[in-house]
Amino acid sequence: MKLLKLRTTFIIVVLLILYGSFQWYKASENIVLSNGARLEWTPCWFKTPSQTTKHISCAYLFPSRSIRLPVVIIKQSFWNRQPSPILYLSGGPGYATGLAQEDIEFWLTWLDMNKWPHDLVLFDQRGTGLSQPQPNCPEVMSQVPEVLGQSLTLEKEFSLGKTAIEQCYKRLRENGIDLSSYNTLNSSRDVGNLMEALGGTDWNLYGVSYGTRLALSVVREYPERVRSVILDSVYPPEINELLETPFVYDNALATLFKGCAADEDCNSAFPNLEASFFTLLAQLRKAPIELMVSAPDSEKKLKVVINDHRFINMIFQALYRWDFIASLPVAIESAQRGNYEPLMPIVEDFVTWLLDTNFSDAVYMSVECYDGFPETTRNEFMAQVARFPRVREFVEKQWDYKFCRIWQVGRANDAFREPVSSDIPALFLAGKYDPVTPPVWAKKAAAHFSRGHVFVFPGIGHGAVDSDTCAPQLVREFLQNPLLKPQHECLSWLSTPDFVVDVE
Repeated sequence: MKLLKLRTTFIIVVLLILYGSFQWYKASENIVLSNGARLEWTPCWFKTPSQTTKHISCAYLFPSRSIRLPVVIIKQSFWNRQPSPILYLSGGPGYATGLAQEDIEFWLTWLDMNKWPHDLVLFDQRGTGLSQPQPNCPEVMSQVPEVLGQSLTLEKEFSLGKTAIEQCYKRLRENGIDLSSYNTLNSSRDVGNLMEALGGTDWNLYGVSYGTRLALSVVREYPERVRSVILDSVYPPEINELLETPFVYDNALATLFKGCAADEDCNSAFPNLEASFFTLLAQLRKAPIELMVSAPDSEKKLKVVINDHRFINMIFQALYRWDFIASLPVAIESAQRGNYEPLMPIVEDFVTWLLDTNFSDAVYMSVECYDGFPETTRNEFMAQVARFPRVREFVEKQWDYKFCRIWQVGRANDAFREPVSSDIPALFLAGKYDPVTPPVWAKKAAAHFSRGHVFVFPGIGHGAVDSDTCAPQLVREFLQNPLLKPQHECLSWLSTPDFVVDVE
């Protein structure tokens, strides 16, 4: 009798699991929410890779009649899946999530490499990727090759950029594009609609870079639907991006200089790295160099003139990537001595970033201007600049060319820019060398989470999960039980950059 009861209980449990799985896998009925938003299932616009055992379904989310957001759901095989899906929130603001054919293969590999046994939900935020409409700014992108081929002052570059932004803003407004609809509050409502349409109140949010700001907004707006949140390279809403600019630039350089000085081999090879850096800037200011680099997706070569302000931006951009950090000291020292070969990968990466068609300048400006701090005064900004004299001449002109003076989209209420407080379990990940979302921002945001856990990775820059093998292991352990702080053994393996010290 006891065995029969156990067998009956087992069968009921299996049937309940199967029913829950069926409900989640079901993708036949379109859904209309009470606020008018709707989810419509559609055949996927790509071919599912034949080698995958996962089930992939596609849909479109319509927050309104005029906006369509593509959605891709990658479901784990039944015996390998855990409840509570992961909803991925991409960065930027303005970057596409990546939902084309070649991107889907990446996401399948990404999910397998991270070994997260959860279903993955991907979508393009409004204005990005495959969403409609597309408020793009070709005026900005088209001038990049010509500008890079000239030696221009920082003021001249800002002036050209300002003209292009004005032209784009005017054209988009004349074409009836409502730029004020592209902001974090609206995107968080899109996420709320998506979670409601797909069902369940056990969502795990994974946001990277700007996606962390969006995730925090969702936590504030829809806490009842969120099981846990993973914030990778944190950009919280209380950060005044303009006021933080002097610190961000100075901190990026200081971290590199201090990191080399603290490394015995690097310090021995380059004992005067900071002095060499600023000597090189002075040289480039007087005599810019010209390099021919490979243009992205082209066999053509592109002329790039490198002066002082472009060089500092190249180094800043290179710090995003864990695989570039170790070679930065040798690139700086070599360039200061006239050898530009170690600098070439950094220059090519910088050009690729500038010409990235997966990024929407219009969405970036709309979100930043709506989310930002319009009450910031010039005196406040200049006071911040004065605190960081070594980067003063490279950041102070930003006040005169603030694009939000042109890009008028309204602004969020003051409550949006307050820190998000919550008892939802949260994992905060940061790279020590991250130039754009420094670890101190993660620590500030985590202070308002009663169940927040912060991990700083000493050898990487931006995007911890894609840069350090320990980060996805911590995420996996955290997802198993978000109420406990992850204590994976990989934390004992973390190391600083293995700096390259050989100078040709």
